[in-house]
This record gives sequence, C-alpha cells and structure tokens, in this order.
Amino acid sequence: MLGHQSPQGELFRPDHFFQDHVGRDSFYNALSQARGVCFKDEDFAGLYGKRGRPSVPPSQLCVALLLQARDGVSDDEAIQRSAYDLRWKVALGLELDEKLCAKSTLQLFRAKLILHESYQQIFQASVDQCRKQGLLKRKKLEVAIDTTPILGRGAVKDTFNLVSDQIRGLVKEVVALKELDLEGFVASNGLGRHFASSFKSQLDIDWSDAGQKRAAVEQLVADARVVLQLAKDALRGYKADAEKTQGVRDARALLADLLLQDIDEKPEDGGGPMIRKGTSKDRVVSTTDTEMRHGRKSSSKRFDGYKASIAVDTDAGVVLSTDVIAANAHDSEKAGDLAKRAGEAVNQKVERVLGDTAYGTSRARKDIAEATDGADVVAKVPPATSRKGAEFTVEDFKIDIVGGKAKCPAGKYSRFYGRPKGTSDHRFTFSREDCTACPLRSKCTTSKVGARKITICEGYDDLRRLRLRQRTKSFKKAYRRRVKVEHRLARLVQLGVRQAKYFGRAKVRFQVCMAAAVANMILACSAAAMGAKSGCRSLADAMHALQNLWREVLAEIEAQNPITPKNGELAGGFVLAAENTPCRPGL
Repeated sequence: MLGHQSPQGELFRPDHFFQDHVGRDSFYNALSQARGVCFKDEDFAGLYGKRGRPSVPPSQLCVALLLQARDGVSDDEAIQRSAYDLRWKVALGLELDEKLCAKSTLQLFRAKLILHESYQQIFQASVDQCRKQGLLKRKKLEVAIDTTPILGRGAVKDTFNLVSDQIRGLVKEVVALKELDLEGFVASNGLGRHFASSFKSQLDIDWSDAGQKRAAVEQLVADARVVLQLAKDALRGYKADAEKTQGVRDARALLADLLLQDIDEKPEDGGGPMIRKGTSKDRVVSTTDTEMRHGRKSSSKRFDGYKASIAVDTDAGVVLSTDVIAANAHDSEKAGDLAKRAGEAVNQKVERVLGDTAYGTSRARKDIAEATDGADVVAKVPPATSRKGAEFTVEDFKIDIVGGKAKCPAGKYSRFYGRPKGTSDHRFTFSREDCTACPLRSKCTTSKVGARKITICEGYDDLRRLRLRQRTKSFKKAYRRRVKVEHRLARLVQLGVRQAKYFGRAKVRFQVCMAAAVANMILACSAAAMGAKSGCRSLADAMHALQNLWREVLAEIEAQNPITPKNGELAGGFVLAAENTPCRPGL
C-alpha cells in the first residue's frame, strides 16, 4: 500500500534544524525543499497495491536515488548514509535516530521504476525545477545533441570462452528444468571442461599451431551441438509458450547465435570448423549482458557497451531528454525522437537542433525534421571522400544532373550518364581517351587504363548547398553554441555514466536518466543560490539608497531651520543619526 510522508515534520527534525549547518545553498538542502513539491507520493501510486502495510514514501525513495547517483555509492552504502550522514538526513527528512529503509526496499523500488519507466517522472521533475528557477526562458527552443560511450558491465571474452560460458549456462538451465544432479549430468555427457575457470586452460595444446587450434574449435563445436540436442530433448512435452521453459529456450537460442556469428562450420577448404574471419555486424560480445556491442568512438578507439545520447538546451545547459543506443549504432540513431522529447519536456516547439557531423547526413536531417515538425538542423555535412591515393573529390567536379553532364578539374566533360539499377544514384563516366592523356590523372584516379567515374547520391544539390552554408559567419556563430552539450556530457561522466552500473540497456538507460536529473537539480540549485544572493545585494542597495535619501531630507530640514538643536535634536522632533548608521525618527 502506498505510504505518505507527512507535510508537517517535527520542529527539531534535521531538515528544519540543521539547514544552516548543512548549507542552505547546498544540493542536499535543495532536495529537501523539493522533496514534497517535485516528488509527490501520489504520482507513484500505480507502483503499489491497495492492501498491506504502508510503504516507505516514494518521495523519499526518489530523493535517495538522486543522492545515490550524486555521491556514486552502492545500495548498501546509500542505506548506511541515510542512517548516519547528516546531509542525507536533511535531504530525506529523517530523524537523527532514523534509517530510511532496508536495502531490498530501495532495490525493489528501482526495479519498479525501470519496469514501468516511471523514473521519467523524476527526470521531468528536474526539468520543471530548472524552469521554476528561470533557466528556460527562451521562446524559441534550441537544443544540441550528442553521444558518449558507456563501457558495459558484462564480461567480454574471446570466442572459445564465450561459447564455453554459454554451454555451461545452458546445461544449468536444463538441469534446473529437469531437476537433475548437475555433477552427474556433466560427467555423463563429458562436459566437465566447461565447468573449469577457463575452457582454454583445460586444453593442453600449442595455441600458435594452427592445426591444434582448429582441432580445439572442432571440439568446442561438438560439445555445443551435444548440449543443444540435450536442450531440445529436455523441451519435449512442454508447450512452446510455457513459462517454466523460457530460461532453457533463451539460453539455447543464444548458444546457437554465438556459433553462427563466430564459427564457420563449413569453410571453403573443406576442413573442420574454424573461427570465422572478421567480425559479425551485430556480434554478441558477452553472455552476462547480451545487449552489449562492439563500438568505436574513432578509427583508433574501440569500446564494448552502449552509447548515451542526450539533448541539451543551448542557453542554460539543461538536459531535456536522454536515451541509450547500441554501441555499434550510428550516433544519429533515434536523434529525431530525442529532439522531439526535448520539446515535449518543456512544452515548446524545437526551432533548431545543433549537432556534429554525425547529424549532418541527409537521413539524419530528414528524421529530425519529421519528428520536430521542420526544425532547422545546424550540423556540418560529412566531407566528400576521395579515392584511395587520389586527391580530387566529387566537390572538385561541376555536376549538372538535369543536363546529365559533369565537368572535371581539367575542363573535360563526361561522356556517359546513367542510373545504377536498384539505387537513386547518378553516375557520370568520362572518356578513356581524355583521362589517359590528362596531366591531372595522378590526382584524379589510381587506375592505369580506366576512366574516371563519378557517382553521386540523391539530394546532392542539397548537400552542396549545405556545404556552402557552413562556411558562413551565421552558421559558425550558431555552431559554436553546440559546446553546451559537450559540457553536459562531461558532467554526466563525472557522475559515473562512463561505466555502466547495471546489466542490460533498460537499466543503463535508467542510470543515464538519473545522472541527467542530478545534473539538472545541481543547475537549479546553483540558480536558486545566485538568485538569493542577487536579491540580498538588491535589498542592501535599496537600504543604502533609502539611507542617502533620508540624509538629504534631514539636510534640507536643517537648512530651512538654522536654529541649533539641543542634544542633537532637530526641529520637528528628529534625531540626526551617526555616520554609517541607519537614520530613524526620534522618539
């Protein structure tokens, strides 16, 4: 049953009595003030039943999750801090001798938030708090979007240990389903090598010998086929949708996928199975987190995990929306949805979206424009690439699509024009005679006898126009505001999003969203503190001006009444105050 926190606490409770000690401008006191306003218990009523004992108030648990993300502590440490850390007690509204809850209660609440995606309410509350402090005043919303790598928590292993781990996992699922003795089942099927610390350590072979290594692959595949058949036999007699068998079915499907992606069972040389050359496009890299993927931040930097994607207001730096995509996905994936949710967070239309080159493609621009009802995308167009060993790119040629001609840097026109089948591209082919005798041939093509061909995609004229636009001063001025998203990503990295704390994309998405909520609450806290200090300065200035005005009034009265007063009294019953002290009427 839903529990509620009383809006009226004890007078000497830490959140009332120790505000000055913790700091009225601190993040902890800001959470204390926002606890009952931003996080209302009734907003989370859908996570609880209508019977039973009252739960720990969700408003307190929401604050605890924000504090945990802010301080980067474990669940156990978070509960301990609620018991002895005065700052946490102020934020949570706890008594000095009170502890928030059991660790399992916090974990269960987090699981419910992730299952129903209710943590978005916490994030939205942080955005609303920023707006309340005056950080989102612009009428036209301009957002910047970007991504940053997240290192997955799952163990990444080579093909041998990866397949062996899944063989072991499938065996355990089969044994649990059929209620068999694990040791006896493993021994009877000759699978003991897969229950050691490492499959490769159980093989006494020379790993530099290609023949012995291939024999090890054959043995691994044979064991995998045996276990797949055992799992198939164990599933007989059960319905396909039986919940009891779901673990075996999932483990069996994963093992089959691992064999398909990493093992070539029918190589061209006709020999036994071998490790597949190259890397599969969507390769599973871990059995403990099957959603992790290989990713690249650059041509030389590789990582395994996910990508965090965020949209930020370019004026104040408020994070308006977050997402997590696969590590091997293009940075612009779901960019349109990200920009759309940014506008929905503040109930404004997105007028402009800033991004790096990844968001400058025709496809990314189209997705963003469709999702945001025509937002202008300020992003650099990917540069035109030249052929290997050559210098001239398509930008060095003058293209006339309507006329079906292209002019090369040497002044020669193309001889043939065509549209490749199955594509929307345009292809221009130059004369072999012109290319052979051309003095610029070494800069144009590396072919010894062939002629130069130019292939351009649909929408080339738009890309060329955008390349001209990005050279203008207005574009460069707007593009510089993209730095806001870099600053926010750096803040999220400080809050721990570089390393995933959980397994699976859904939980990693929760982690990124909570870090963004903390970043927004810190911004709101800073804005409130600056506003308070600005107000104090204004009040002091007003008092100083009033004091000077009062002195002028007294001087005018004294000038009109030259009689020297007794004991500092003036005509009219006023008393002249000492220098640098407030003036007041005499009593």
